[in-house]
This record gives sequence, structure tokens and C-alpha cells, in this order.
Amino acid sequence: MTNKWLDLATKFCWVALLFLLPITSMPLVARLLGSDTVAVPSILFLTIILFIWFIPYIIKNGRLATSSIPIIIFLLSSLVSTGFSFFIDIPTFKDISTIRSSLQSIATLCIGISFYFIAATYPRNEKDLKKVFSIINWSGVLMLAWCAVQAISWFGFHRYFPWMFDLQGIISSRVLYHHRVTGFALEPSWLAHQLNMLYLPFWLAASVKRYSIYSYRFIGITFENLLLAGGITTLILTLSRVGYLAFLCMISVVLIRANITLINWIKKKWVEKIRIKSTSFFKGTWQITTIIVLLLISVYFLLLVSGAFLLRRIDPRMELLFSFSLFRDNPILSYFTNLQFGERAIYWLAGWGIFNDYPILGVGLGNAGFFFPQKIVPYGWNLIEVRKLFYRTSYILNIKNLWVRLLAETGIVGFALFCSWLIMFFLMIRDKLKSTKIIVSVFALAGLFTLVALPAEGFSVDSFALPYWWVSLGLVTAAMLLDKKKA
Repeated sequence: MTNKWLDLATKFCWVALLFLLPITSMPLVARLLGSDTVAVPSILFLTIILFIWFIPYIIKNGRLATSSIPIIIFLLSSLVSTGFSFFIDIPTFKDISTIRSSLQSIATLCIGISFYFIAATYPRNEKDLKKVFSIINWSGVLMLAWCAVQAISWFGFHRYFPWMFDLQGIISSRVLYHHRVTGFALEPSWLAHQLNMLYLPFWLAASVKRYSIYSYRFIGITFENLLLAGGITTLILTLSRVGYLAFLCMISVVLIRANITLINWIKKKWVEKIRIKSTSFFKGTWQITTIIVLLLISVYFLLLVSGAFLLRRIDPRMELLFSFSLFRDNPILSYFTNLQFGERAIYWLAGWGIFNDYPILGVGLGNAGFFFPQKIVPYGWNLIEVRKLFYRTSYILNIKNLWVRLLAETGIVGFALFCSWLIMFFLMIRDKLKSTKIIVSVFALAGLFTLVALPAEGFSVDSFALPYWWVSLGLVTAAMLLDKKKA
């Protein structure tokens, strides 16, 4: 009887974990966790699953995927880096405890890896994967519906209604944004992050593979097709520039595959219809391929330029996109500042300076912010946001870039281990993209989309506690293990 109730409790917590993923910073959860920003309710259900299912599973000789080895080694390396940080002269900053900061950062990394382990091990068969997909779909429906209400209210009535502020105040630690949708997230960029790291990869993969977990179709349109359209529209309304770039990386994968097919088709038809003489310039097919490729590159370049002009018109931050000048002091930083991106570039440069001083193991998790007063470049002190964060807040600054943070806090060792995990993951899913089991090929393609979008998203978010790419890659791992069992 006890096992039955534990199984039911685990299933409930798993469903709740997935369904509540769109909420990133619930005030009630923030008070429970003692966190200022990342307060995902799913963390509470993750903790329950860890104790009532995952730990007993490991004790009973439960197996983890081979792809888990690099991330486990990365965790150990991060702990070593943090341990060695006690032998580094870390500057004091606003009376903040270095030990507490390190422990909080270690906790966030453990939370992220725990999301990956649970997502990779709990789904054990095709039925479980379909249930997961269904939960993701319906949690996405709720998220998109709330985004639609925000968009209609702002663009239709040019204001938000009081009840919307009340509801958002219960869900998130920040209020609604003008001209931008936030969904249930803390801010628009976080909404774009969760879309690009979890929802859009699965909806796009299902659409490309013409797959749906539901049998019903309306004139050939699946439920996932509609969710993809809604997700893309919502992503556009976030006005997240990094979010746009990440999704463009996903679309590039689709376009490259489509272009290869198109080039081969055109080349075949060309050779068939035009009897090319041996003395002709086109005696070999490589010339035809080169011409087609150059034409396609030209078309995509024109589309990118057109998109840049369009973005310049709809996003006030991009108004000076084409105003770069070499005759200013620090022209690159000045250009980033004009695009309201200068502060982030300053934080990245500070992180890079820390890495230059401690290149092997870094300064330990959570310790980069203590070096900021020394590493902020002189130009950075001219920026209002930088001065405000230094002199009018009581918390430590962060790098706001996952890749630079890895270099600064874990060194080249930790950075290499983390990247090796992603590379191993790519190699694992590469051969599964054409799996005869359709659900496996869909999850593999979703994993590929997540991997190609992650480098861009890493330039916006540096927290390990945001669960979206951990969950996404974990679910893909579960699908790969399922295919391995059936092989």
C-alpha cells in the first residue's frame, strides 16, 4: 500500500513539475526558497520526487545514461573550483558572505542537474513520453492564452486592467511590461528563454516530422502546428533580441536541411533537361551547386537585412542599429550602449577579465561578482545602470552570460567539461534523427533544436536554476534510452 501511494505521489509531482514550468518567479515560492529572482514552483515538486523516487531508484542500482557522465564530472570540477577559491584573495563586497554566495550557486547548479536527471530517468516507455508531450502542450496552451490576454489588453486598449496586475502579482515578482508580453515569467527575455529552450523545439520538431500525439487533424493541421504558430507569435511579442537569434538558429537547421534537398532536386532537373556538353562550363555538377548556393545565400542575406530594418521600426531599442561610428571613444561599447546593450557587454568584459586572471579553475561558483569593482572597464562607470546596481542595491552583480560565467567561475577546465557534455549529447542524438520510431526521431530533433539555440540563449541567461534546457535535454535523453532498449 505504501509503494502505491508513493507511486501516485510521484506521478502527481511529475505532472505538476512539468505543468508549472511557465512560472519562473512566484513570490510565495521565492519566500520559501529565499531567492530574489529564480523561484520556479517546479523546484518544490522536484525536491519531493528526489526524495521519494530518485534517491531510492539510485540506491536500488538504477542506471543513469552514459551522457550523464560529463555533467557529473563538471559538477565535481565546479566543486573543486569552489573549494580552491578559499585559497584566493576574494575582495569584500557589500558585506556579502562569499561562503553563502558559493553555497547558493552550488545549490542552483545541483537543482539544474537534478531537473536533468529526473527528466532523463522518470519517463520509461513510449506512453510516458507521449504523456510528457501532452503536459507540455497544455501548459503551453495556458501560457500562450495569458500572453494573448496581455497582448490584446495592451495593443487593443493601450493599458492593462487592474485584475491583470493582481493576477500577475500572485504569479510573478514583477509587474507587466509595456509593449512586451511576459506570460508567467519574470520578464520578457525569460519568457523567450522558456519558449526557445523547451516549448518551441518540441512543437517545431513535431511540425517538421508531421507528427502529433493526437489523432485528430483539421484539414491536415495538427494541434502542435497551432501551438508552434502561437509560440512564434508570442516570441515576437517578447521583443527579446537574443530570443530572436536563438529561434533563428533553430530555423537555420530546418532551412539547411530543406536547402540541401532543394539543391539536389534542382541539380538533378537541370542536368536532365539541359543536355550539358562536355566543353561547357557546366560540365560538372559542382558549378551548378555553387551557383544555387550563392543565390540562396543572397536571398537569405536580403531577408536578414529586411528583418533588421523591420526590427528597427518595431523595437525602439534598435533605432540606432545602423549608426555605428569609429570616431567615438570605445566605438564598440558606444554602439552597444546605443542599442541598450552596453551594460551587458560591460558585465561580459568584467567576467572575461576575471577569467584572464584565473584561467584554469576560475574563482569558484558565485564568486565572480566580488571582483566586479576591479574589473569594470572605465567606460562602464559612465552607464547609469552600472552605477545604480553598484551603489543603490544590496545584492551581488552577475555576469549575465552563461559562457563567460563558466569561464570566470569554473575556468577552462569547467568550461571544457560542460561543452564536452553538449558535444556528447549532439553525437548521441545525431544518429537518432532518422529513427524508425517516430516519437524518438521527434525528441531527437527537439534536442537538436535546443542544442543549436542554447549558445545564443547563453548570452542572455546565466542561471543554472532555470530548468528549461535541463528538462528538454533530459526528456531527449529518456527518448534515446528508450530507443536503445528497443534496439
